[in-house]
Amino acid sequence: MEGPSGIDDHEMFADAAMYKTARSYATQDVNAAIQGIRKADAQAEIDIFDGHGMGENLLKEELESGCNLLGGGWMTRFYRMVKSREVAKYDAVLLLGQHAAEGTVDGFMSHTNTGDAALRVNGKDAGEAPQLAWLFGHFNVPVVLLVGDEAVVREANALLPGIETVSVKKAIARDKAESIPLEAAHKLIYEASCKVISNLEAFKPQKVSSPVRIDILYSEKQMASTAAQFPRTERTGENEVTYIADDYLEGWLAYNTCRVVSRMHILEDLLMFMVKALTDDMQQVKERKREWEEQRRKRIKREQPFPPVKY
Repeated sequence: MEGPSGIDDHEMFADAAMYKTARSYATQDVNAAIQGIRKADAQAEIDIFDGHGMGENLLKEELESGCNLLGGGWMTRFYRMVKSREVAKYDAVLLLGQHAAEGTVDGFMSHTNTGDAALRVNGKDAGEAPQLAWLFGHFNVPVVLLVGDEAVVREANALLPGIETVSVKKAIARDKAESIPLEAAHKLIYEASCKVISNLEAFKPQKVSSPVRIDILYSEKQMASTAAQFPRTERTGENEVTYIADDYLEGWLAYNTCRVVSRMHILEDLLMFMVKALTDDMQQVKERKREWEEQRRKRIKREQPFPPVKY
């Protein structure tokens, strides 16, 4: 949801009415890709995975008909697809609405996964798009197209050679962007989608060499301390752990396991903060949650745990 055309302000995620508009913009980008795919292959079977949060973002009633909307949830639905090898059945993957990695100073809403960690794979800073491309590559499925802001396009061009890319906006601040006109963006997405499906034989699966070194740099020391308890995971810095995997799939699973478990102390901290507000009315509870989030943002900014990334 950070990467679709037209979504140019962080407020579009906070305000309910604006978020419905954002959902519609994201759905229009998906529809442009579907139309391009069908121009190249009228019989194409198309699955759509809604990869933001738990997958309640795309407007089902506005989607092109005849597609299979899988829902969302990286560590639920998608995890089961990976473990069952269902992901290996695809001929190609198109990544829409993508954003740049944590630490990218000129990316719109740049972060990696939950925003609590930065990731390096074999020494290269990697956001969510490369993670997915390498994961599908492990199953010999090519990722053929990436759509997002200028920063993630540069990241993809640096880490995923040969992939087709479309930039639909440019960040002017971390929480604001300038988007190209929607009609122009949809035309670019349509044309690129048609092009890649028409030339699938030109695209190869994206792979990383084994063994795979996974370095995770956390926003807080306690997260690194928790992650370091896992087998074969070494504490390599105050905020950092390292895992050496035999192949990329193992590394992806290890990274996500560490990421999810190490985040639990943050949720516990939030819970204890909110318990103090149990006697307050709902508006006060919301205000206390915002206060907690602001305090945490200031602490992370003060400690500056993530080095700058620029491709």
